[in-house]
Amino acid sequence: MRVEMPRTPVAAEIEWMLDQPSQTNRSEFNGRGGARTNILAGGARWFAKVTMPVVLSERQFRPWRSFLAKVRGRANVFRVKAVEQPQVGFHCVVVADGAGQKGYSLKTKGWYPGAQMLDGMFLTIGDTLLVVDGDTVIAGVDGKLTIAVNPLIPDGVADGAAIEVHEPWALLQMSDTRNGYTVGRGQTYSVSFQAEEL
Repeated sequence: MRVEMPRTPVAAEIEWMLDQPSQTNRSEFNGRGGARTNILAGGARWFAKVTMPVVLSERQFRPWRSFLAKVRGRANVFRVKAVEQPQVGFHCVVVADGAGQKGYSLKTKGWYPGAQMLDGMFLTIGDTLLVVDGDTVIAGVDGKLTIAVNPLIPDGVADGAAIEVHEPWALLQMSDTRNGYTVGRGQTYSVSFQAEEL
């Protein structure tokens, strides 16, 4: 079940880490300086360490206490925004252009003419957070744009699947079954937690 993370206060700090499982084999026979690395293409997952600012009253902290109880350890999931503020200055409904898309390229439609995604921007499709890999060409009058992405799109995307480009997010679950907070003198509350993609 998806649980809503409280909207305020916003995180003081989020440390994002992309785990790309790989294996390196070292041998004098592979002809590449003695080492060859293979990656598990569909195994990449985002990890986040979220640190909230100090909350100065018990009343203001109650939504966070409720959230920590609702996630039920690792059982439920929640969204964490991947950007601090909107990364594009326009609002358009962007969707996947074609069914079954997998890999490192995503065909999209619904863009305003002249729109562009830049290297390092995020997008979310389904429940997957992706990074734009290189500046895209500018969308034409047909509103179509093909975007190179990382990590790999593991599952076939449905035609018309919604793509979040304005304020992309990652769908995460807690990394630990024990989640809590710290209470200080004068009703000062603080919370930090580690979470990961499914």
